[in-house]
Order: sequence, then structure tokens, then C-alpha cells
Amino acid sequence: MMTNQGHRLQKSGPVTLPPLKRYYRVDEVAVYFAISARTVYRLLDEGDLQATRIRGCVRVSVEEIRRFEERLADVAPY
Repeated sequence: MMTNQGHRLQKSGPVTLPPLKRYYRVDEVAVYFAISARTVYRLLDEGDLQATRIRGCVRVSVEEIRRFEERLADVAPY
């Protein structure tokens, strides 16, 4: 395979993707739901979203994100 600069790239076998994340930071959850980090903290404080502390860092599990998303889908009028 040639690049635009003429260097040859080596293929070393099949490409493997990194494992999916199981826990997300508050800012990542905010981006996912297109809300502010402050709103995520408010959801956590009100109990609408559950978090886990890992060595003092607030993390939200992918299962909790899915659960919250399903609750939003049940409530949201279409």
C-alpha cells in the first residue's frame, strides 16, 4: 500500500478495535445526551441517573446510560 508521500505501509494482520468502554466520565455523558455537565450532575443529585465512584472519580456505567435512555424514550412524546 502506498501513501501520498510514496512511503510503503506494512499490514500486520487484522485490525482489532479497542474494547468498548464500560464507564463514562460526566463530560462524556453530557456530550452523549447533548446536555451540559452541570445538568448531568443535577440528574445524579436528583437520582435520575446513577453513578459509581472509581478511586474518587465519578463514572456512569454504559448499562445506566442505556437504562436512562430507555426511560427517556418511554416519557418522550413522539
